[in-house]
Amino acid sequence: MVRTFFSRSLMAAATGLVLLGGAASAIAQDSGKESVVATVNGRAITTTELGFIGQELGGRLGQMTAEQRKEALMAILIDLQLVAEAAEKQKLQEGDLFKKQMVFLKNRALRNEFFRVNVDEKISDGDVKALYDKEIGSKPAEKEVKARHILLKEEKQALEVIKELDGGADFAELAKKKSTGPSGPRGGDLGFFGKGQMVPAFEAAAFALEKGAYTKVPVKTQFGYHVVLTEETREAPKPQFDAVKANIRRVLAEQKFSEILNGLKAKAKIDVKK
Repeated sequence: MVRTFFSRSLMAAATGLVLLGGAASAIAQDSGKESVVATVNGRAITTTELGFIGQELGGRLGQMTAEQRKEALMAILIDLQLVAEAAEKQKLQEGDLFKKQMVFLKNRALRNEFFRVNVDEKISDGDVKALYDKEIGSKPAEKEVKARHILLKEEKQALEVIKELDGGADFAELAKKKSTGPSGPRGGDLGFFGKGQMVPAFEAAAFALEKGAYTKVPVKTQFGYHVVLTEETREAPKPQFDAVKANIRRVLAEQKFSEILNGLKAKAKIDVKK
């Protein structure tokens, strides 16, 4: 269902291979508009290199305007070029460790380019929309409830609260006075939630109640004894396509890349030393 799908999409967003591949793709798309932004000792620094360093640093530059970000990245690239020139004069590029590192960096760059060509560019807008329609658009809306609860340590206390409610006491005011849960100061208000978001016993009670009804028997969970009031029910609003298409694309990319990688592994001879 919708919630399960977005759990998968968030996992895909956190997958390093997908993110690195996506970064390479974004840079490659910009490289067609490449221009020189500075020169250092006659060597040109381009917008493509700005893209590379910007992707590598990610959000580590903090809150900056576009111009401030560009200036910061330019300063980093200039420093990088100056130090690299100094290192070459010392012939550090001839060292064994440097050569091994270059092999690693080459492999990583090739992996990113492979991802761009064989995964990112193979996923069309139609593919993304088709998965949205399959997983979200065509599925029936899920039910949500808006509930309050009063959490107590002992069943006896919960039964006393139910008795007060039967006598006409206000649920929210009782929650503020007696609930031991973090929602107590808000009158026990939990807002809207769907299935799978609360512990099973609590969820079952909330969804079984009619609008405006409260549990006549305390609901026991690992947190204590709950008195639950269901205030409202509704169909959960579905996320709009434009709001989730980037996540859906990442899901498709992660799936496609996994299939390719599994195929490569199946054909490879891999010997892991122990």
